[in-house]
Amino acid sequence: MLSWGELFASVWTFSCLSCRIVFHRKLFFMVGGVLCYYAVLYGLAVFRPGEGFSAGRALHVLVEIPGTVLAIYLAMDIVARERDRNSLEILFSTSTSHYSIWIFRLISIYAVLLLTLMVQSTLAYFLFAEFPFVWGGLNAFVPAFLVVNLTFFLAILCRSGNTAGMLALAFIIAVLLSAEYLKDTPYSLFLNPLDPPLGTDDSLWYEEALCNRLAVAAAGLLCCFFALRQMESRERLLA
Repeated sequence: MLSWGELFASVWTFSCLSCRIVFHRKLFFMVGGVLCYYAVLYGLAVFRPGEGFSAGRALHVLVEIPGTVLAIYLAMDIVARERDRNSLEILFSTSTSHYSIWIFRLISIYAVLLLTLMVQSTLAYFLFAEFPFVWGGLNAFVPAFLVVNLTFFLAILCRSGNTAGMLALAFIIAVLLSAEYLKDTPYSLFLNPLDPPLGTDDSLWYEEALCNRLAVAAAGLLCCFFALRQMESRERLLA
């Protein structure tokens, strides 16, 4: 039986190994892409000050949209990389449940994505527009959480990281195209709870916004559940 020290050391080693597998060179390109994106928008804001960002638009353009794109980028090849290394079948043969392995890797993606969104929200607050940046980052994490799990499910279903990325991106584009029709309703994926529509009772709006966030999070959990079940079906075929 392992001591507490040995247990923590094993968990730490497993965590580091999993993060190296999931984020292999991705964090460098992710940070570079976010910095370039913010630099371009900041340059436009400086040279065209009349077209600045409102609080709601800053949250949407600077935090939510790039957050969902990063979610696709981090999750699209989480399965394909294992297949390319011929290690996917090895995972099925380990004594540890594949559920625990994939859930741990997904949690690592959630953690990195949440941290990134909080940093983005803070940068947007100081560089572009003032808004409750902590709540802004947490609110932006909810749709990103859904997109991570949706991309993971599509990657398993289609057995292709590129296909999963394109389908998830098509989903985001469809959401953005319908945003104009849903922006004043509680059915928007990128709903801003801190910006109720004119003429709407604040307490009623907050209740609707809470139901919206819970529904989006539940949809993300369902995608994760179906992805793991699909992986279990594949494991049975290989058994």
